[in-house]
Amino acid sequence: MKKSLLLLSAILLLLGVLTGCGQQAAKPQEQTIQNQAQKQEETLKTTYPLTIIDDTGTKVTITKEPTRIISLIPSHTETLFALGLEGKVVAVTKYDNYPHDVQKKVEYVFQEGLNPNIEQIVKLNPELILLGSHNKEMTDKIRELKIPVLQFNPQSLDAVYQTIEKVGLVTNTQQQAKEVVSKMKEKQKSINEKLATLKPEEKVRVFVAVSPDLYTPGKGTFMDELVMEAGGINIVEDQGWIKYNEEKIISKNPQVILTTYGYYDKNAVANIMKKEGWQNIDAIKNKRVVDLDSDIVNRPGPRIIDGLESIAKALYPDLMK
Repeated sequence: MKKSLLLLSAILLLLGVLTGCGQQAAKPQEQTIQNQAQKQEETLKTTYPLTIIDDTGTKVTITKEPTRIISLIPSHTETLFALGLEGKVVAVTKYDNYPHDVQKKVEYVFQEGLNPNIEQIVKLNPELILLGSHNKEMTDKIRELKIPVLQFNPQSLDAVYQTIEKVGLVTNTQQQAKEVVSKMKEKQKSINEKLATLKPEEKVRVFVAVSPDLYTPGKGTFMDELVMEAGGINIVEDQGWIKYNEEKIISKNPQVILTTYGYYDKNAVANIMKKEGWQNIDAIKNKRVVDLDSDIVNRPGPRIIDGLESIAKALYPDLMK
């Protein structure tokens, strides 16, 4: 009996030792994973002071993590909120409408984004101001106040990604910026995959009207890139933004016409459809005139991929199902 008890005790002791060894062996691995995660988090933390170059080539030094930010263009506001910085945005413009309650969440709403009241800016005591393509005179006035001002005006999808990452760097939200850009790229990839079977001869000719007087984006514009990325062919071969000739539109015979001004002209599509002399245009004959949400196709921010998707759906509804 004693021998049996001694044998049982030995077995239990051995099992205890083995279990302990197993637990101890797991700890270094767990510790390594924790260390890696901690190191990654630390590498994504911004160190101040930080000097960054904006889209005008200006070097701007941010001395500390900004806690009071003014955004004077809707795309930057959308970026800041996507990065979880709504508690640090103190002012936007009257044109900011996304998130939908954005104007209620800030201390002040500027009635004029391109030429804001300088005295009001001073009262708000901002630590960072984000601009788009603002006039140099106004920007210089703000810089004279020793307030950090960054101008970002991305003109391509890649530039949008870079801008979001730069805003993340400046505001110490690099991890959030990385995640936002990753989701955008995933969606872009999904759109590209749906259009992958599209043959060159199947690509449709597109005309984009951003106003009733046929103001349109030509080569080298952001909208032109979106149309191409969505598998379309922009009929406008001129560079930049121009007012296009009606005779050229008729002669180039677009298969799809996109408008972006339905938010202020509810009859945008109807008026295009009944334009005199346009009845033989393919887009008119086949009723392929589509009004797009101007905000998501024109704002170079986190929702621009939604804009790309809306264009792709307008051009190739069957492929984008």
